[in-house]
Amino acid sequence: MFILNLAAQMAVLATLGLASPVEKRNPGASILPIRAKAPMHIGSGTEKVFNKEAALSEKTKVVLKYSKSIKRGAAIAAEAAASPVKRSEPAEAFDINTLRKRATSGALPLTDDYDGIDELYYGPISIGTPGQVNTVDFDTGSSDLWAATSTCSGCFGDAYNTAKSSTYKSSTTLFSISYEDGSGATGTVATDTVTIAGITVTGQGLGAVTKETGSFTSGPTDGLLGLGFPANAETGATPWFINAATKGLLASNVFSFYLARNGASGSELCFGCTDSAKFTGAITYYPLSTAATSGTQYYWNIVSAGFTYNSGTSSGAFSAVIDSGTTLVYIPTAYAKALYAKIPGAASAASTVGTGFYSFPCSSASTLAPIQLKLGSAYYAINMADFNLGQVSSGSSLCVGGIIGEDIGGSGATSLAIIGDEWMKSWYSVFDYGNLRVGFAAALH
Repeated sequence: MFILNLAAQMAVLATLGLASPVEKRNPGASILPIRAKAPMHIGSGTEKVFNKEAALSEKTKVVLKYSKSIKRGAAIAAEAAASPVKRSEPAEAFDINTLRKRATSGALPLTDDYDGIDELYYGPISIGTPGQVNTVDFDTGSSDLWAATSTCSGCFGDAYNTAKSSTYKSSTTLFSISYEDGSGATGTVATDTVTIAGITVTGQGLGAVTKETGSFTSGPTDGLLGLGFPANAETGATPWFINAATKGLLASNVFSFYLARNGASGSELCFGCTDSAKFTGAITYYPLSTAATSGTQYYWNIVSAGFTYNSGTSSGAFSAVIDSGTTLVYIPTAYAKALYAKIPGAASAASTVGTGFYSFPCSSASTLAPIQLKLGSAYYAINMADFNLGQVSSGSSLCVGGIIGEDIGGSGATSLAIIGDEWMKSWYSVFDYGNLRVGFAAALH
């Protein structure tokens, strides 16, 4: 675990910039197929109905997910500072299509499993020697790798048989994650060889899960790969991607997400690269910020002026966490109230749905002005098809909005907003560890 000293680096980072292809240092770049699962609403088109149970369950998990890492605070920072990890030399992201022309990397066929809404993006990884395939959720909002083992009670999906791996090393250190809805996973911390999209890290720390409860016992995944920073790792292990970066296994120290919607094929996670076939225009970058996390880099979070309606006055500044493991968007409660006050016909849905939720007239869904996240001087809109979570109940004239009010972390500009897949589907997202920044370009659909 480590704490990044960002002060000097941030001083020289431009607040805006453009990515450009550069010569590869090695062939470590590859595309991983990922899929989406599970509904946040039932049905499709104009008849979709809001899935209240799924939405409230996610809200509970998001709150606990972030409150746990915030509470660790100073203790984690002190431990991380004692064990710094060297980052590889920064390099610009380059286009995977350049690599394809050189025949130095491969691409896997992609699928997108759609059932009402794209709630969770997942794909295959290989653990052990010989490799065993596990299906995991790829989550930029957390930092641990964990997988269900063959001895797991209540686990779903492909089981990781530790006894069949010659590179598996056990420990007596316990691993546990739990949520207020009763969902959780427990096991022990171990190490093994982990290969993702042809990139292999040996001695990777992971949670070998022996028991799952609640929603973890149902599909489609049997594990999770955290793509956040080491300070946020409950196992104490350096995340797989950062191991790959610091060991020089990547062509450039970036990964990028393209999230398809509504069953369309093409969702992908590109390690060590960007994919110009998935976006249009230039990638604009924003430096990471630790102002909301007491100087420790837990998340891929950047400074934002907040959300706006029709490019008007923003709801209020916050630290925006770009989180591929969260479906919806969560912003401070006062800011959510201010935003929905500008949307015609919108009102609190606390009594019909739950605290922090808002509704708006379904009849206006196709005519609403853009709802946008403001970064620097630029505006990044949410697609209205993603923002509209469906009718409050079957036959209702009111629909549920996909931006939820929830106070996480501090207040004002130091509060956290969680920007999930609902927003990311519209914006090709590049996570640049080499330069400590996140970049966006308009996604092609």
